[in-house]
Amino acid sequence: MSSPRRRGTRIALAVLSLAALICLWLTWDSIRSLHLTLTSRLTQHSPTLVLPLPTPSLTNNNLTYPRRPPETLSSAQAREHIDRLNAIREIAFSPHSKFMQAHNLENVDRLLQYLSRAEAGEPLPPPRVVLSSWHFQPTCYEESSNGEVQWMRPILDLMREQDIFIIYAAFPDKSFRKDFKLLGNDLITHTWIDDEHLIWCFQDPVNCIQSPENPDGVPLWKMFAFTFWGSLRKSGKWLPPTAGNVSWSFNPLGAEWNLVPYQMPDGHFFLGYHYERCYALEYVPFAQRPDQIVILAKKSEYFHNQVLFFDQSSFYARLKNVTNYNIITNARVEDGFPIPDGLSSVGLLLPTEYDIQLANTKALLGIGSPLISPTPYASLCRGVPVVLPYRSDTGCPARPGPDEYCGFYGDIHQHGPAASLGEPYIYTVDITAPIEEAMKTIDRAANTPIEPFEPEEMKLTSLRRRLLDYFDIDWEAHGRAKGLGTAELALPPWLIEWSRRSPDPTLK
Repeated sequence: MSSPRRRGTRIALAVLSLAALICLWLTWDSIRSLHLTLTSRLTQHSPTLVLPLPTPSLTNNNLTYPRRPPETLSSAQAREHIDRLNAIREIAFSPHSKFMQAHNLENVDRLLQYLSRAEAGEPLPPPRVVLSSWHFQPTCYEESSNGEVQWMRPILDLMREQDIFIIYAAFPDKSFRKDFKLLGNDLITHTWIDDEHLIWCFQDPVNCIQSPENPDGVPLWKMFAFTFWGSLRKSGKWLPPTAGNVSWSFNPLGAEWNLVPYQMPDGHFFLGYHYERCYALEYVPFAQRPDQIVILAKKSEYFHNQVLFFDQSSFYARLKNVTNYNIITNARVEDGFPIPDGLSSVGLLLPTEYDIQLANTKALLGIGSPLISPTPYASLCRGVPVVLPYRSDTGCPARPGPDEYCGFYGDIHQHGPAASLGEPYIYTVDITAPIEEAMKTIDRAANTPIEPFEPEEMKLTSLRRRLLDYFDIDWEAHGRAKGLGTAELALPPWLIEWSRRSPDPTLK
């Protein structure tokens, strides 16, 4: 017969084991939700009581970031935001088109509903509100298939799902500066700005960036460049230094404040994207597809001004003889740039028609441009392998890693991020090697069936996690840790020269 002390010990151990299991089961989001609920309820009886909660750091693209401590929006704060939004409704949220004004007001109404829940006592964190001047955002609500839209459109859907609010304000007509001040620094948590807009804002301490002369302006740490292309060392756009392999960013805060669709070197924040039409069609078995290869090119110019491919005047006729396949192009025929021999020209197709054509193809062949289009991923979704060119004589590998810039340079490699997947999904051909090797590789790709494939980092669950991580980072604390302050930051001479040549049109 066990003693009372032993029975008490067993009970205590059982309780501790149960607590451990509960802790393992709870995700960070559920822990934070539980913390907010308990804190809200307990502070109703004891306003000085605050429950401590560890705030583990977050990682993205090999960098570690501090996590924001949990907060609860008070009823009074919610009421203040509601009154302000209602007061400025007639003078804010009005970009250059009525079309975007309607989308802005839709987001504002959703924000008001969220704030009303907080005012009624629901324990909610402060709202996450983005003011965006990214010029592609309006096209996300239209029938557009360009890469930038395919990047952002799923992000907008996730923001709606997760109660994250975005308001568009055009930069060149001064809407951005005006709406930031009307909405207030206490409500706007992040700004997503075109790269040029960010540089111009940074140089405007009177009207745009927060400064002693402009205390209601945009704090540095809230200025994020939303950029499909990132900040590339070899980019000539910003007139950067050409000597040496020097790391730099057009964003004075550093590459972390550049939000990009692919994992890029130097700590760019990898937001990523999800190809939303990935499962729009049923898989067509390999044996049921016609013997055809589709060329990745929307313009006939690509067949003539391409530096990252073989001599195209005779290439396609030779490829057709080697594979016995029909070689198809959808390129728009432009004046002075005829379609090369050996190609069957179908012309530009609607996105849905192109998806059907791709699903009935045995390989997709890149010829150097476009550089980092989403199309290779669309091809893999259909179970169609992709062939991409690169130059080995530059030292760039066939499968560049995420720390190598060469996969983003159009004269060295086409679509390094996709190429990193390797065979049997992505094949690469070295244009400095004998052309016969390329022919064999393309023929092998076109005769090696694959199942539909979506990279893990492009799945909706992965994009959702990175998006939520981004909004959970304490960017102000990260900026302080880097020593970023207005007084310490200055544009390098080459960016000042770029600004002299390309001045902010709103300051004219």
